Amino acid sequence: MPEKMPTARMSDVFKQLSDQSRLSVVHALWNGPLHVNEICRRTNLSQPNVSHHLAQLKSLGLVKAQKKGQMALYSISDKHVFTILNECREHVEQGIG
Repeated sequence: MPEKMPTARMSDVFKQLSDQSRLSVVHALWNGPLHVNEICRRTNLSQPNVSHHLAQLKSLGLVKAQKKGQMALYSISDKHVFTILNECREHVEQGIG
């Protein structure tokens, strides 16, 4: 373990991931980039709701956006996000959490 951990920043990441709707947005992006309308369709969340969650996730670097004309294509930012979520899923599935 490093001597000093960025606990405040880490806490912010966990807070963002603790919201079930945000997790559903991340899950929708699991297999690749999507436009907001497709995320809405897959999550059954409204467009303003999805946009709000994407902005929150983007502010912490958990998702990224690539502009394609007037639309943006959203994706998970890097492999660390997958690692965090996979570890949590395994923890829950093993009945530990």
